[in-house]
Amino acid sequence: MIRTLILSLAVLPLSACGFSPVYGTGPALANAGPITIPEIRTIASSGAAGGRTGHFLRQELVRTLGQGVPGVSGSAQLEVDLRQSIERLAFAPDQAASRSDYVGTAMWTLRAASGELIASGGVKERASFNFADAAYADLAAQTAAQERLATLLARSIREQVIIEAGKPKQAVATPASPGQ
Repeated sequence: MIRTLILSLAVLPLSACGFSPVYGTGPALANAGPITIPEIRTIASSGAAGGRTGHFLRQELVRTLGQGVPGVSGSAQLEVDLRQSIERLAFAPDQAASRSDYVGTAMWTLRAASGELIASGGVKERASFNFADAAYADLAAQTAAQERLATLLARSIREQVIIEAGKPKQAVATPASPGQ
């Protein structure tokens, strides 16, 4: 009983400051509309397979951001450009790569249904994988690394979108007319 009273008193100041949880169901999400995510444009270099990571990234973004974001009223569209490459990290005695990184850089833009820019940003993540000696094991390791990379990128994009959408919008100042 005393714990409940102390917890209630500790949370009381938060209600006065306009605090609302990001993942709640209250007024923060009341006006949030769905976010559409079109196919992700992918540029691959250094032997990286282009479309697979983009597909995984879009799936994760649809799952985590598709229902809306607090601070974004109405529907919106999230456009993502993905650039990925493979960096060789370790080499075997015969100079064959034994450990590599998938490196992904995603530039994102969130626009309202009217086309107005809401927020934009960029993230960079990496996921490592080893080349195995068994047949086809390296393909499984690469696929798993691409899925991990997509999950890391989606998490970083989601965090940035929530932070940017939660920032107060700055009013555009009208210039004073001459003679005033």
